[in-house]
Amino acid sequence: MEQWERDEIRSANASLKSALESAQADFDREMAEIGDIHAKLAALKVHATTPSGLARITVNASGMVTEISIADDAFGRCTPKQLTAELNTTIRGGVEAASQARAQVMQPVQAIVDGMADLSEIIPGAPNLRELREQFAPSTLPPVADGPAGKAER
Repeated sequence: MEQWERDEIRSANASLKSALESAQADFDREMAEIGDIHAKLAALKVHATTPSGLARITVNASGMVTEISIADDAFGRCTPKQLTAELNTTIRGGVEAASQARAQVMQPVQAIVDGMADLSEIIPGAPNLRELREQFAPSTLPPVADGPAGKAER
């Protein structure tokens, strides 16, 4: 093997080592933030109230409804069908607000991940992990036209 070939191999190895060290440093920074983000997500609750104020729901960071409170006089002020429609609309609004709040909490880590080199950029011929992640990203649901969404607050 010629000297110039050895030099090319050394250069390629040094370049790969540098890229991997940079990716490791980014990963280490991300992991340092995980505990704080996990605590914020565990504490995240979104409250949404029906437009008429007859019910209030609570949604956690996972988008699960954890509580529904219905006013004592709700059935005197509306029909069960009206209350059901308002609850469904408010639940959808609360779940969407929780999703947005979760994305905001996750934004610092997402910025680090987005800035990291993809495996295919480091190792020629390796799979593109960003494309793979996009393939498995949750699809957006079509808009539902059931009326106005309830007011959401955090």
